Amino acid sequence: MTKIKTSNKLFSEIADELALSGGKMTRFIEFPACYLLINHQKSAYNKCFYINVGLIYKEMLDKKLVADDLAGAFNINNPPAPIHVSFRLDCFPSAPPDLQEKFDRLIAEGAMCELKALLLDALQRLLIFIDNHHDRKTIRKLYDEKKLSALILKEV
Repeated sequence: MTKIKTSNKLFSEIADELALSGGKMTRFIEFPACYLLINHQKSAYNKCFYINVGLIYKEMLDKKLVADDLAGAFNINNPPAPIHVSFRLDCFPSAPPDLQEKFDRLIAEGAMCELKALLLDALQRLLIFIDNHHDRKTIRKLYDEKKLSALILKEV
């Protein structure tokens, strides 16, 4: 009997394919000016999940971050690093339409192959988007133009 994969297992497999560093729940990639963090958050109520995205700008840091700092940045009780910009994967401009709804539907249907393909596509789009739009000025402009639904620290 084949064990059914969980969304966390799919997230880990895709993160490995994309060469993202970090632990099981939070992965990251370093860009010249910032760190991109991608966090798998399991719903407490059902099998659904969310993908949280964070940007940490190096120029706004007091210290050099290490892998453990980045892996723990989404810890709401005691984060070792501040997240300067945060949003859900379904909220960036080039995200596939109705992404969260599709994730929820595929989880409910147990369609893990389709879920993996959709998650991989969305994360690849995110990496391209951040590679092209990660600087503080561009992120602020997208936010001001209501093209990026995010929480942004006023210093950004």
